[in-house]
Amino acid sequence: METEMRTTWAPTPLGPVVADLAGTRIRRLVFAGADPQGLPDTALEDALAGWFGTGTLTAGYAVDALGGAFQQRVWQAVSGLVRGETTTYAGLAGALGVPRGARAVARALATNPVLLLVPCHRVIGADGSLRGYAGGIARKRALLELEGALDG
Repeated sequence: METEMRTTWAPTPLGPVVADLAGTRIRRLVFAGADPQGLPDTALEDALAGWFGTGTLTAGYAVDALGGAFQQRVWQAVSGLVRGETTTYAGLAGALGVPRGARAVARALATNPVLLLVPCHRVIGADGSLRGYAGGIARKRALLELEGALDG
């Protein structure tokens, strides 16, 4: 029996996020476009505080992002990057065995429904530039600085 989906929100150091949850499975996690209404989800807030503090999602939540087979491969590969590590779109494509697939990788990352938790912010341009992040380039920079991948 499928758990009912609910939408909630939680504050983070980089602004509020909105999440779609099926029980403790996170299907979507994006930065809120406006101030959310109602009370924040304290369990999700605690879980995300763990992520911002140590890089580990706490409180029993699991990522359950829905996407196609290629998207899943890309998201799984980028999830293997450790905190403070970056790669390029071309590097990630090469690691996936698609050496000319940098644009396809970029498209898959652009559809990432669980920002932060599938850390697409760790993928940068071949020239070291910060490109495309659904949360905005300023947040991408802040995340990489927090993780020690960029100097503040």
